[in-house]
Amino acid sequence: MGRPAFLYHLMMRFYKPFQRLERFRLFAARSTDETNSSHIIPVNESVSPGGAVILPMKIVAAFIQRADGIAILRECLCRRGEHCSDYPIDLGCLLLGPAVRDLHEGLGRNVGPDEALEHAERAIRAGLTPLVVHNRFDAWLWGIDYGQMMNICFCCDCCCSVRRAVRLGIDTGASLTMHRIDGLRITIDDRCDGCGICVAGCFTGAIRLSHGRADIDQALCKGCGRCMATCPKAAITMDIDPIADPPARLLAHYGKRATWES
Repeated sequence: MGRPAFLYHLMMRFYKPFQRLERFRLFAARSTDETNSSHIIPVNESVSPGGAVILPMKIVAAFIQRADGIAILRECLCRRGEHCSDYPIDLGCLLLGPAVRDLHEGLGRNVGPDEALEHAERAIRAGLTPLVVHNRFDAWLWGIDYGQMMNICFCCDCCCSVRRAVRLGIDTGASLTMHRIDGLRITIDDRCDGCGICVAGCFTGAIRLSHGRADIDQALCKGCGRCMATCPKAAITMDIDPIADPPARLLAHYGKRATWES
């Protein structure tokens, strides 16, 4: 019935050694489109078409309400591995799909939609960024069926293993399989004074200073919204194309990848 909890805890003892091997490219499992797909849900609730607040809870709620089985992991493995002191370690991922019924009770617990929504709201209030993801390694780690599950992770900039790999330029394939929400637009206006705070905070390296102001490489930007949240001049804005429907598009995308909905 899933992977026993003691095996997971045993593997966590090697979290840091594996990171060092990965850093020097001696050990790095490379994700491909077949094994991984993820979308960052912007943290800023002001991202909206026509002034209506739709993100991030509208997208998260759409997945929760459609899921055929929901579990809350007892901890975030990244924050545990990094001994995070800035965000709660017990705010673990949501696992969705019929495979969660096989999850070992020592790793997580099955819950209903209301409790899952409350958990997501708590994580977002804490400043964590939702990441919708379907990843083969996650399924292997929990010992459940990859074809019948997906995750909603709640990530922090300081500990997320995916962000760390992208930031350090480690070729895990994470950057190529992480996508921006369709229809999301990011702009920088004349209030930008070139302070560079957004440059330092961008984990993909998508922002550069040019002619005294910030410039975003739209091809590299994953649309996480951290730059907008940290800009002291409120010069960065995000909005959704009026014809885009992010919840519907993401539901369709992940519905094709895995059986997780009823």
